[in-house]
Amino acid sequence: MDRTGFLRKIFLLDGGLDAVRSLRGEDEPGRRSPPSFSIPFTFLRPPGAPLEPQFLKHCTRCDLCMDACPEHIIIKAEDELMGEGTPIIDPSVAPCTMCGKCIEACPDEALLEDEDKRMGRAIWDAETCLSRDAIECTKCIESCPLGEAAIEAVAGTGIVIHPETCTACAFCYHACPTDPKSIHLEGRPPVPLRGHPPVPRRHE
Repeated sequence: MDRTGFLRKIFLLDGGLDAVRSLRGEDEPGRRSPPSFSIPFTFLRPPGAPLEPQFLKHCTRCDLCMDACPEHIIIKAEDELMGEGTPIIDPSVAPCTMCGKCIEACPDEALLEDEDKRMGRAIWDAETCLSRDAIECTKCIESCPLGEAAIEAVAGTGIVIHPETCTACAFCYHACPTDPKSIHLEGRPPVPLRGHPPVPRRHE
């Protein structure tokens, strides 16, 4: 599997060509638009990123957050729907330790210290999990920096993830022993291209 395919599996990217055309503004004449809740993919911004319109308004693609990341998990987005060249998290490399160095490095108010640090949330796949029928594996919980505040095992239910606390840091993803993984990550959806502001200039 190539890297794009691998990231699709992590980020729940497969969502349909119709939704992609809708977001790009490429609907064919007379073609029925897909439901408004349909999205083509999700992705993770670094911690401290505000909602997409504000983030895209401020991010100058300076790469300083990427250079500052000690885990080397911040990469450049290649898809224009995400804002080509903007920073996204690649959790397949390593988990995010929430060290805050990317926020400290950002000179353009695209990453903010007082912003919500949650990048997304983890999603449990019961079909492949060893704790589907009975709690037999808790490696995801043991690895989580927030412990049972974010993810816990519930007898008769399985693995429960609390989205109000989970940051999508990917420690649970890396700890999961199943193949395929029983933990996936869900981030934020892109905004339509017509909603993207021009790339801002750096103010020295």
